[in-house]
Amino acid sequence: MAFPTNVNDQITDSVSQVNTKVLGDAPAIAMGNLFQATAQALSNAAHNATNNQQQSNLTQQASTTQGVSTLLSVDTASAGKATQNILDAAPAQPSSPAEATMEQPNPAIQAALAAEEAAMRAAMEKVDQATAAANAAAQAAMAAAEAEVDAAMAAAVGRVPED
Repeated sequence: MAFPTNVNDQITDSVSQVNTKVLGDAPAIAMGNLFQATAQALSNAAHNATNNQQQSNLTQQASTTQGVSTLLSVDTASAGKATQNILDAAPAQPSSPAEATMEQPNPAIQAALAAEEAAMRAAMEKVDQATAAANAAAQAAMAAAEAEVDAAMAAAVGRVPED
């Protein structure tokens, strides 16, 4: 019971009890707020990591599509050029099977095959470069996502992240 005042004793007791309740609830509310902030930070970090992974997969898929397209177009173009060279330099048909076996390889055919092989190597090199660039971008995105998750975790628990 409070000291005697001009206010009704029941009112002063009620106010004192409410003040005591507020002071008693403060630690629980503070912990609830901390848990809520931690959950929010972690969910944001997970969302950002998922988004970065999706963007990385999109980049890799685009790189793969471009590489396959390059491979297919180079193969078609080089095959067409090789066929044209073969048809342009086609010798007369041999008169007997023995003559066909003794015939030397046609230089135009050899040149066309060499050109096709060179074009395929160039295309493969471009695909390898595009794949390496996509992998580097994916690794950078994942590293950024990991750093963001670490920072969010550190912020949630109130410490400075390690470098």
